[in-house]
Amino acid sequence: MAYQKIVVVGPGGRLGAPLVQALLQSQDNHFEVTALVRSTSDYTVPPNLDSSRIRVLKEDFTDHSALVAALSGHDAVVLAIPFGLDLLSASQAVINAAIEAGIKRVIPSEFESDESPLTQPLYGNKQAVRGLVKEAANEGKITYTLIRNGIWFDVGFQIALGFDAANKSVTLYDEGNRKFHTTTVPSVCRAIVSILANPTKFVNTVVHIHDFFVTQQDILAVVERVTESKFTVTNVDMEVLGKTSLEALMRGEFTFPNLAGVIKASIWGKESAARWDENDDSAAVGLGDVNLEEEVKKVLGI
Repeated sequence: MAYQKIVVVGPGGRLGAPLVQALLQSQDNHFEVTALVRSTSDYTVPPNLDSSRIRVLKEDFTDHSALVAALSGHDAVVLAIPFGLDLLSASQAVINAAIEAGIKRVIPSEFESDESPLTQPLYGNKQAVRGLVKEAANEGKITYTLIRNGIWFDVGFQIALGFDAANKSVTLYDEGNRKFHTTTVPSVCRAIVSILANPTKFVNTVVHIHDFFVTQQDILAVVERVTESKFTVTNVDMEVLGKTSLEALMRGEFTFPNLAGVIKASIWGKESAARWDENDDSAAVGLGDVNLEEEVKKVLGI
């Protein structure tokens, strides 16, 4: 039976906002959505959504009893908390309260590629959250679903995939021929909706999904065709990038370029962290009908 009463933590973010919209617009399910934010948040329901269908709860995440009371009576919690220093404390607070409140399913803020030896030092927070939910699940206190979607296609088109449409340039990792899985935000939302609507199919497991299994060169060919332009190419050696970025992090230089360098090297280097069996769980959650050229046009505003 589908879960009906859903809590979204981080409802104003790049994933949380479209997820709330997807839940409300689901034709086959009548989800009751609660947006859970910190007491200091200025979050309000977006004007394009029916505010009468969304319950907004502003709570002190350090107040365990208040969180338990807020979560009581709900079926599932989706954590759409951005990766950062606050992810661990916020996730632990909500998950511990969810366990006590009798929540049936939690979907933590995974939404990434597979971890690899290169990225192990970066994901201590997510590893701790994962350990918490797995331990609780083993004790029968809650169930969980972890989602791995590879590279974010739309929101990561420039910063991760390397395309700079304004300057008609692209950064190719090595020669840009390594295949990887990538997923759009709407498709990740569709997968979450499907999991909540069919919870028994995805109990205590990792769900791998994708829209496209492609190379950078595949995407570049589409970009140049739809823009009728030739892009300037810069190549970056992934082995060198991974080594120098990791060394910098080990020296305590926790800058975005260093973090991104390690993640990129894990995906487009030998570890291929965003490459798994093409016959993954995408079909099981209703994905598979997204067209690469159409998505490229959306990203480019064509």
